[in-house]
Amino acid sequence: MVSGSNWSGSVTPPADDGGDLAASGQRKSVDAGAKGPLINPGSAIRRRHGVSRREVMRMGLLGLGGLAVGGLGGFALGRSTAPMVEAPHPIVAPVSTTPLAAPSFPITVAPDARTFVDAAGQPYFYLADTPWNAISRMTRESFTTLATARRDSGFTGLQISVLDFDTRAENAYGHAPFGARGALDDPVLAEAGGEDYWTHVAWCIDTCAEMGLLACLIPSWYGGWGDSWRGYLTEENAAAYGAFLAERFGDRTNVWWLLGGDNEPIAENNAASGVPGNLDRGPVIAETIAMGRALRAGASTTQLMSYHTARRMTVEEYFGGEEWYDISAAYSAEDSAPFVAAEYARATVRPVVLWESYYEDRDTEPFLDRREVRAQAYQALMAGAAGIVYGHSLVFSVADGWIEALASESSSDMGVLSAIIAEYASEPLTPVSEAAGTLGLFPDGYGTPGTTSFVGAVTLPGGRGALAYFTEPRSTVAIDTTALDPSAGFSISWINPESGEEFFVADGRAGDDVTIGWPSTWSDALLVLRA
Repeated sequence: MVSGSNWSGSVTPPADDGGDLAASGQRKSVDAGAKGPLINPGSAIRRRHGVSRREVMRMGLLGLGGLAVGGLGGFALGRSTAPMVEAPHPIVAPVSTTPLAAPSFPITVAPDARTFVDAAGQPYFYLADTPWNAISRMTRESFTTLATARRDSGFTGLQISVLDFDTRAENAYGHAPFGARGALDDPVLAEAGGEDYWTHVAWCIDTCAEMGLLACLIPSWYGGWGDSWRGYLTEENAAAYGAFLAERFGDRTNVWWLLGGDNEPIAENNAASGVPGNLDRGPVIAETIAMGRALRAGASTTQLMSYHTARRMTVEEYFGGEEWYDISAAYSAEDSAPFVAAEYARATVRPVVLWESYYEDRDTEPFLDRREVRAQAYQALMAGAAGIVYGHSLVFSVADGWIEALASESSSDMGVLSAIIAEYASEPLTPVSEAAGTLGLFPDGYGTPGTTSFVGAVTLPGGRGALAYFTEPRSTVAIDTTALDPSAGFSISWINPESGEEFFVADGRAGDDVTIGWPSTWSDALLVLRA
């Protein structure tokens, strides 16, 4: 089981009993020159922690509520703006792991320009959920339930829209953000000491800070087809709105800004098809730049920024030269690796964040199972991401059943990932790129990019080890440890991404023909080598 900075529960592998390995006993492993049998972990799997599917069903947590279906950028969206007024219910405890620790804010770009550090100089990994409409649709009690659950599950951030996706919406307390629909330069403000839309925004930000969560805020969601706030933007009101946000929240050390919102900044394809005919359907490049510059100019503390683009699209050509564009943006299809890798490979080095991929519990194609949902996250990590974002279709829209969804199976998988990152995020991870002459760690190859056969891998500094994510089983895995270090011996372990269980395979293994067996009941696995 992954546990903080130490790994516990290692087991000595049993003698090979054949299992499902047809080549059992035929291929050899190398240990300081001595030959030994192939190591088969398949018969020694032990599950000690976590919440099983049967237990979840017994607790009634799989009885998710109804989902109001709408369309936005390919996702299922509950367009109802009814606030969550009932007292929230407790959710099941997260998987028993030691997740990422709460950081000291603010979060800045590390000296290596690839990763993040907190105010104490400690590594920070951005692992976030996407309750996009939480600020506008949740009461404070409900928001506390959300933030508490995500903190306890190992998340380090929340991605939230300051304004509801529906431009007509008030918040859960009946407060409107502006004097008129779309009037971004006319915020409604209460008398001194009174409550308004913006005092609730401040409360949500500060609640995140108290729980050690970074609040990554979308100022005004542009919409997959421009059907949210995009058409209301002008260069003037975007600058005014940015200046207002900076004045109100520019001193919050736990805030990042994510401009745009599932939308191309140019007026092509579907970018503006949902903008009402009486509104501007042109590009929003100048408007976005004006907002970003105003936010940066008015902030009194470090608040990193990026842009949330449309799926499969990059915005480097539009905003890459802006001083406020601190983080390279990736938004992927099912296979996240090529999108993250493309941003990682840019000449201008920045941390790369996978701001969004496909959600759990979708009701439109592609339908992703539990393994496919978590594979997106592991693929992104192996491709060099400094941040990964997970989402559930009920949570992001705050639809009926969102509370139960906080305890979903894929959510628990993110808790396991958090603990794995906690173990290794203190060291920069270097992706192994097939495009640059793949490191020969696996003599049988890394599989085919773009398919489930492909193995993503990262190395630790100084050849001290490697992590490799296998999206699908292999009967055996051949390892050439000399690709990392010509003489060092390595401990070898498998980690189950579903349970967090670590299975210790061997210690002190070295050579160019180390061969291990696949844990026979696992659908995917993380291989860990440490000198």
